[in-house]
Amino acid sequence: MTNAAGISYERLRGFRVPRPGGWELAECPGNMIAVAHPPVPSGIFRPNMVLRWAPANGISLTRYATAALASTMQTAQQVRIIAHEAWPMNGPEGPVSGRRQRFVHQMDQHPVCVDRWLWIAGNRICEATASYTADQLVGMKLLFEQMIKDLKIEAGGDVGESQERSLMDTIAPTEPRLDLQATRLAGEDREDLAVLAAAQPYREPPLLLPIPALELMDSLAERNRLGRFQRKGPELAVLQNAGLLDADSSLTQAGTGFVAPLRSSDAAFSVTAADAQGGAILQAWIGGGLGRVTAEPSRFSASSGRVQGPDDLAVQVLQANAVPQAIADWLGFSPAWSIAHEPVVLTTDQYEARMKSQEAEAPESLGEAAKRMWEQRWTEWEIVEEWTGGWFAFVNAGRAGHYRLGPVDERPGEAGLLMLEPVSSAAVWDTLVRFIHAAVEGTPLWIPELPGFDDRPADGRAPEGKVWEAYG
Repeated sequence: MTNAAGISYERLRGFRVPRPGGWELAECPGNMIAVAHPPVPSGIFRPNMVLRWAPANGISLTRYATAALASTMQTAQQVRIIAHEAWPMNGPEGPVSGRRQRFVHQMDQHPVCVDRWLWIAGNRICEATASYTADQLVGMKLLFEQMIKDLKIEAGGDVGESQERSLMDTIAPTEPRLDLQATRLAGEDREDLAVLAAAQPYREPPLLLPIPALELMDSLAERNRLGRFQRKGPELAVLQNAGLLDADSSLTQAGTGFVAPLRSSDAAFSVTAADAQGGAILQAWIGGGLGRVTAEPSRFSASSGRVQGPDDLAVQVLQANAVPQAIADWLGFSPAWSIAHEPVVLTTDQYEARMKSQEAEAPESLGEAAKRMWEQRWTEWEIVEEWTGGWFAFVNAGRAGHYRLGPVDERPGEAGLLMLEPVSSAAVWDTLVRFIHAAVEGTPLWIPELPGFDDRPADGRAPEGKVWEAYG
């Protein structure tokens, strides 16, 4: 065992495993090593990382990664696959190419974020899985990335027990189809991820409430029962049928939870999304350990036979730390290959024309990667923290990934310029979670995953999108 800056390094079965100070390490039965956060209070999720390995059996990394995604889609509860990306890993003889997958799912009472790394080292397939909740991302995500960077594999280590080929043949019987354009632009194999977006359309929540009924519930933010004159409209029966009001028009237990985020509000957010066919709005309130989300139909909804009235909104009451996933679901977050290229600068007229029609003429200066983005379906979206005015805006360009949308400093003789900058799906998720966390906790917003965001301009102004008060 060695020590460095509060982290010890344990040699187990051919691996040099980093263990932060106070964390527990266990060599589990089979081909598994677990590293767990120090014990936490009851009801709190305990962050952990689990390392598994097995003989590679001559199966490619892309096929293993595809099987891992397919298995997750089949077995995880309320899952949203966020990202699937290339990631450099350590092999016994130097760096090797790997994959990192990120998803969110429900585990018991916890909405859990999972970062999973897969790579082939010698004759072993290795998998490292880090788990934490969304509200723990700020403290855990970069730590786990550093642990992965420090994880070493020794030549000639334990290969592990063989796994059944039949299971792999069932889940991923063939090599995955490649995204030929992304493969050419990246210079190495890139799996076709379009099927993932199709496999996880947004499922509208079952509870629908008309806006007048929601407004009536909001009037109970400071009391527990409707007034005599408020009980005369049809909204009373709607709320009673939804289980939010008792027969005497007082709040039920579910109704109390419904208004809790308004009674002790920590933050409120407005999210808008629009494409060539129309737009929609989602609102979220967080407080009292709960989150309330109301939304118009998502631009990424699966078709359903449900008839939704023009004043109806889908409503969810969630744990506070489940709100980021609720927003990501509504916005159709899904893995995509984000190909690096110079930001695209457009005039406002060019941008608006492209938003109205996918057939809009592309600027002649676009390279192949930017043209790939131009040819996809675009959905622009923006999140605003309602108390401070802090905001972010992106364009979801389908299989070309996300692009950060923002104004460009005016050039001589030009005004109203907008910039589209490629950002990985993983970084967009980190931005969303960190933005919400900073607003709820009242802390400065730091986004190391977003290049240039934390670079303060020379004149001392806060960069666009920051929580202004925290940077005054």
